[in-house]
Amino acid sequence: MKFCRRLSPAIISASLLLAACGGDGAGDAARQATEADRIDCALAGKKEFKRACTTETMPGEKGRMLVIRHPDGGFRRFNILTDGRGLAPADGFDETSIRILGGGMIELASGDDIYRLPADIKSSGQK
Repeated sequence: MKFCRRLSPAIISASLLLAACGGDGAGDAARQATEADRIDCALAGKKEFKRACTTETMPGEKGRMLVIRHPDGGFRRFNILTDGRGLAPADGFDETSIRILGGGMIELASGDDIYRLPADIKSSGQK
């Protein structure tokens, strides 16, 4: 089982700049999110990205956790790592990799789903 690979010379900061989605309790948070609250995702092996997934961060067993919600109600959970690897699947069963896109964006692939997320990316010389 492979988690996130080390990103050298760049390191994904543990403080990912992700938009939290919120709701008023009247329905599904993913349905209630505005276009600005969504991220691009290509789900279930599809190649086309759609701005349809939402994110939220919350406390987890191993620190902060990122939850990415799919428009069909599905979701994926990731532990936000502090050792420079970025993210690892919280449920531990899917291979996950991170690719730096540039412009403060990363591409997170987990199983057959791919997400494009804003991230605070630091070079290996930054603290």
